[in-house]
Amino acid sequence: MIPPEYDLVLDDERLSLRLRIYPADASAKASGTFLLWLHGGGFVGGSLDMPESDAVCAALAKDGITCVAVEYRLAPNFGARRARNAPAAVRFPLPLDDCERAWQWVRNKTAELGIDPERMHVGGASAGGALASTLVLRLLRGNARPPAGVVLAYPLLHPSLPPFSDELRRSLRGFRRLGTFTAASVRWMARNYVGRDGIDRLPEAFPGGADLGGFPPALIVNSERDTLRASGEAFADELRAHGRPVEEGFEPGTSHGHLNRPQKPEFHRSIRTISSWLSR
Repeated sequence: MIPPEYDLVLDDERLSLRLRIYPADASAKASGTFLLWLHGGGFVGGSLDMPESDAVCAALAKDGITCVAVEYRLAPNFGARRARNAPAAVRFPLPLDDCERAWQWVRNKTAELGIDPERMHVGGASAGGALASTLVLRLLRGNARPPAGVVLAYPLLHPSLPPFSDELRRSLRGFRRLGTFTAASVRWMARNYVGRDGIDRLPEAFPGGADLGGFPPALIVNSERDTLRASGEAFADELRAHGRPVEEGFEPGTSHGHLNRPQKPEFHRSIRTISSWLSR
């Protein structure tokens, strides 16, 4: 009998790392499909308990997709003394190191977890999208087997907000929802992530503008009325310029973070989109 979701702590000579494992529902059609999922939170917040992590993974597991969510270390606010799960020294690439460690752990446990090694994917929402994409680039540069595909939900993929398309400007007209990102807030998140002494590493910390040759097939699900949609759309254009397969679109009527609202129909529409894409 496949157990319900459970937490596991990787604890060795390195720091402890908590994972939450969501085995595929036994009643769903077995496919061996797997997704390593990384929550958002601007690199400073978020947790395994937020709907964007827990509800997403639980819903995909019901569709027969084994998921593992990662409690990667968080980079504290420049002005804060401490942040949950993060001493002051946590900056890029430490959160990315945690994600790679989780990926390699799953790679070594495919048989135990009922995963097909050829159907392993990685994905993330918002800042988790940056982590997922840079993990892929790290694996490619290290000549390791990359994921079969990448799922990005309203991702932050550039250290500076790209220009808006005319269509995005029309969608945002008159929209003043709290939490919409400005160019200044995106710059702050990026610089806080790398730290004051790591500004020269910004190109390494974000996939936008990188050499995307060999990048796996990608699905990008943006929120319609979200300034970060500019980053998802720009990255899709970059993938196409490199000849990489990508499906990109937005969930109508949504603002940033719509996967944090599982009570809404748009959450379930996006889950169906993601599940269908992963199961191909």
